[in-house]
Amino acid sequence: MNRTLGNRFVVGLAAMIVGTSLTACGGAATPAEDKADADQLAATWIKAFNAGDAAAVAALYAEDAHSMPTGGAAITGRSAIESYWREDIGSGGAVTKLTPSDSIVQGDLLHVDGTYEVAGKDGVTLGKGQYQQLWRRIDSQWKVQHEIWRLDPSLQSGPQTADRLASLWTTAYNAGDAAGLMALYDKDAELSTRPNSNVVGRDAIGSFWKQDFGGGKPSTTLTLTDVYMSGDLAHLEGEYDVTDKGQVTKGHYVQLWKQDGDAWRIHREMWWQ
Repeated sequence: MNRTLGNRFVVGLAAMIVGTSLTACGGAATPAEDKADADQLAATWIKAFNAGDAAAVAALYAEDAHSMPTGGAAITGRSAIESYWREDIGSGGAVTKLTPSDSIVQGDLLHVDGTYEVAGKDGVTLGKGQYQQLWRRIDSQWKVQHEIWRLDPSLQSGPQTADRLASLWTTAYNAGDAAGLMALYDKDAELSTRPNSNVVGRDAIGSFWKQDFGGGKPSTTLTLTDVYMSGDLAHLEGEYDVTDKGQVTKGHYVQLWKQDGDAWRIHREMWWQ
């Protein structure tokens, strides 16, 4: 355990805190594991995030903190970090879990790495990966000074990605979970249903699907016929059939998904019979 901590401390911490003076922060202290603080800080972060309180999340960061989210540019400063998490939280509904796996404290620095998972209200996993946070004790309070979020490579574009995305959508729909469906869409997404007009925006799309359920619980099957993957874009085409109160409706659909940070979200969508 000590060897693992030592190796990770040298490699991970050095990569994350170039320019930070260990001596000034108590570098003379002996490195030691600190699971108690790591777990408590993770719980505090999760509580603020899952409450949809971007300001409370940002309050856990140092004024000059640096954050490196998945699939995006580095963010500097508490204010910019708050704006990022506010947009990421959106209208809420998703639940994030942090599981610290290792921790090491040295003076006023605490380095934590672990895994994260984001799930919809129905429990379906929307994203998962690894994270590292360097906490710094400022005025007797721990604040995030640097952090890195990494998407699990198994969730990157690959042969199973299209099937997984279709499954995410189908699972939420068949559960009658309008909020879960809404969480799969970008905040500026557009949905078209021929010959009806477009529905624009995540909230409006959530209302659309809630109305579509009509108080019942229809079930659907999506059958992929064509898939085009390129970088952070996934173009899905296929056929659908919906069973509702004994009646079956069939048609076609097209979805454009884009990887946004740690999750894939629908940006454009069309349904027609």
